[in-house]
Amino acid sequence: MRPGEQPITAFEPLNEPIPDIDEPGAPRSARSSVVLILGATVISGIAGYVVTWRVYTEAGAAGYGVFSVFWSALFLVVGVLFGLQQESTRATAHTVSARATGGADAGRTTSLWVFAAVAALTIGVAVLVSSLLWAVPSLGAANAGLAWFVALGSALNCLVAAASGVMAGAGMWRQLAAIVALDGILRVIGVVSVLSVTNDIVPLAIAVIAPFPLSLAIVFLSAPRALVANARVAIRPRALVANTGRTMLAASATAVLINGFPLVLSFFAGPDSHAELGSLVLAVTLTRAPILVPLTALSSFLVSRFSHHPERTGRTVGLLLAAIAAVILVLCGAAWLFGEPVMHFVFGDQFDLPSGVLVALIASSGLIGALFVSGSAVLARNLHGLYAIGWVAASIVTLALLFLPLPLPERAALALAAGPAVGLAVHLIGMRSAIGYHQDAPTPRT
Repeated sequence: MRPGEQPITAFEPLNEPIPDIDEPGAPRSARSSVVLILGATVISGIAGYVVTWRVYTEAGAAGYGVFSVFWSALFLVVGVLFGLQQESTRATAHTVSARATGGADAGRTTSLWVFAAVAALTIGVAVLVSSLLWAVPSLGAANAGLAWFVALGSALNCLVAAASGVMAGAGMWRQLAAIVALDGILRVIGVVSVLSVTNDIVPLAIAVIAPFPLSLAIVFLSAPRALVANARVAIRPRALVANTGRTMLAASATAVLINGFPLVLSFFAGPDSHAELGSLVLAVTLTRAPILVPLTALSSFLVSRFSHHPERTGRTVGLLLAAIAAVILVLCGAAWLFGEPVMHFVFGDQFDLPSGVLVALIASSGLIGALFVSGSAVLARNLHGLYAIGWVAASIVTLALLFLPLPLPERAALALAAGPAVGLAVHLIGMRSAIGYHQDAPTPRT
């Protein structure tokens, strides 16, 4: 990262740099951009939970168990591809800025569309080859063919990720908000339409991946010339590949802990335990929603705020962590008193997890939310290595604890709490040490 360059987050479901509305002289367009992006992200998040609810109630716990593993495998790759989106954003922003000042070298450009097409082919093949290791153990022999749809959806999302990066880097906020919102809306329409006819997993898989090309095509037609022109970035292909690889590696740690966790759980549940897995994944998904949906929507805003007001970082982090703790306490109390009967009322008697597990999962979601906040603060200080170490440590601890000889629900709750707690400690201690080092550094003599 170059000195003075604004950091970009690598969180789900959006990692674009949002304009800082507190910056002196910020135009009204900056505020409207924030509203557009946050609104689109909320729509996308709600759409995901509507899909979860409809599939669980229509296909049952076992059917949802299979669907959730497919969904998790697909969006695990999508989460990793946020690294591609991040680098596309950065490369586009640098090029647009250089052109504005007359510093861009038109003879040394790379098309992000071509780069994304090559990446799509590479990722698709990689997912198919790797499915020999994960498809049968997680999906079962009868559903292993879903790996083809995971590969296809992953390849298509390469194009969406690159295009979203171009839009963010060039400040095309309306198009960016449109593609995020359309993706969620089209997925809800497709899944609900399929469920009105059948709950077969293959049509559902098609309905899940179809919004990738559809939303991209619709938005591309709104500004084709700008999207093609802005995708010509002033960076050599080799450097672009290297930068993208590093950002994808960092994003993978986050993706495993967030997007890919149901897939990880499926290895410990086994291919014949989809009913138990379905209830557990549903509980994990829903208990995360109150904390992670707003935090993921605001993660880029937090990075921007921490970057522009570094002197307030400690106080802001403290206030956010206290707010998360307060919300979690209220939600845990509500889950203990009403969680089990409410879940039975909404999802039926096939939901078989006790209130104690729901409380533990809610508590763990608070720690993951706290890790999002600390990650934003760390990125704002350009401590990318520390950011990655924190998320990698959280993922490693979480995966290690899943090997404990405990019932799967209790094991999952413990792992989801302990892993993020370790990652949070790494971030906070590392950030404190970095601040202390800079404060204690001797002033150069003149």
